[in-house]
Amino acid sequence: MSKKKQKEIVNTVEEKEEKESKLSKKRNYCYDLVIYEDDERFNDQFSALTDLKSAIWIRHDQDLTDDGEYKKAHYHFVLKLKTACTISALAKKISVDEHMIEPIKRSFNGALKYLVHFGRDDKYQYDIKEVESNDDELKRKFEKLVLNEIEEVDKVISIQEFIDQAEDYIDLGVLGKYVQKINYWDAFRRNMMYFCKLVDNHNAKISAKKYHIENDYYNSEVRMLSELKK
Repeated sequence: MSKKKQKEIVNTVEEKEEKESKLSKKRNYCYDLVIYEDDERFNDQFSALTDLKSAIWIRHDQDLTDDGEYKKAHYHFVLKLKTACTISALAKKISVDEHMIEPIKRSFNGALKYLVHFGRDDKYQYDIKEVESNDDELKRKFEKLVLNEIEEVDKVISIQEFIDQAEDYIDLGVLGKYVQKINYWDAFRRNMMYFCKLVDNHNAKISAKKYHIENDYYNSEVRMLSELKK
């Protein structure tokens, strides 16, 4: 290797180290990081992170490598600290190696979306109900951010599937509380008559099964579904 090439490599390494040094000394409010369940410090790390205000996180156990192998189970955390701190200070506080921590420079919303891989069709799509937080406001921000981008037809289908999969009678009031809990109230309200009809039909099917009643609606629906599957 020529001396010129060696010098270029040395300069590149030194520039990288200088950049990392400056980065570790910069104070930030928002961070993104990962911790692994097989780390012997995991319990201490998880406890320290969930004690911070404010934190939001999710467990990933379905991520794949480029070779199609499952990655080690791990937790993604997004932090929005009340007081800015450096990477090194944060790493020491939560017992996480500095290289596992990244300051969120561009899009905090993007970091929140990535918790469930929202908008990344090339990755496993996690359920938003798997996301946890120690800050209700941050959790609402995440849910609003993701749910507002879900098309209404998908919300309607999700509510309908909930009704269809119920094994007993459904009370409309209970259903209303459920859709509020999952933040689908906007779609539920705009399609109220449709869902009322679905609930009535569902409860009629339950009665037909329970009392062995010949139900014209139930029989016609069974025939229709069988036709669709052909």
